[in-house]
Amino acid sequence: MTDDVLEHVDRIMKKRPMYKEALSLYRDLIVLLGETDSEIKYTFKDAAIHEIKSREGFPLFSAEELPVDLKTSSMLFQKLLEYLSLKERKDKKALERALDNARADSQWIESVIKAFLSRNENTLSKSAKEVGMEPIVLEFLVHMALKPSLNILKESVKEKIEKGSWRYGYCPLCGSYPDMAYLDEQGTRFLHCRLCGYEWRYPKLKCPFCDNEKAKELGYFTSDQEEGFRVDFCKKCNHYIKTLDMRIVGSPAPMELESLTTLHLDMLAQEQGFKVYYG
Repeated sequence: MTDDVLEHVDRIMKKRPMYKEALSLYRDLIVLLGETDSEIKYTFKDAAIHEIKSREGFPLFSAEELPVDLKTSSMLFQKLLEYLSLKERKDKKALERALDNARADSQWIESVIKAFLSRNENTLSKSAKEVGMEPIVLEFLVHMALKPSLNILKESVKEKIEKGSWRYGYCPLCGSYPDMAYLDEQGTRFLHCRLCGYEWRYPKLKCPFCDNEKAKELGYFTSDQEEGFRVDFCKKCNHYIKTLDMRIVGSPAPMELESLTTLHLDMLAQEQGFKVYYG
């Protein structure tokens, strides 16, 4: 799996050179993560409870209750800080202070991870400010540290989720909203969860953020920079989602990587007054 992701990273660096610096860092972090196995072993227990949840529109877990491996995720978070603090970066001092906090108090790492999962922006901002780090950098590192645990959880429960019956714009596994969408070879639309990476089918002419189905209020625009990518937007709630068309893009990278390397589409959408939806 790691080798596949690295091949995609190398390919995109050639195709989109403006992201070379960010992708070089991402590549290094993926290698670090690939050297660690999460200890989580989740066993799906009560199918009846999930059936009721699914019928009533509740995800299998709420984000803050995800059974992630906190021990391994905390260790990975510290490992990422150790690696980055050795690099010549503008935020080197902030990374070193965060590393000092992590080494001195394991509870500090766990509190940051739990704040990330529960979308507690106040705690995240406070923790970032405490060490002089940008909140977005802190969130990125926490998310990367959680990846092995989230991937194992996703694989463990995916067969228990009724894909065909889920009709909501939020993830059936963790309840988070999507960061990207894609159209498969048949033109069927799928949404990709920004947190756990789960993908589920969703109607083309429907906003995942406000359920709007009025064709006159839904639209999209494309970028001249790259064929096969577009931005779908909703004029009712004023939110947008980036979309990849697999009928045009033959070998797409994993959606989280495509999201990271299409920030130019985010800029275009926001220039036109549309906003990212976090829930």
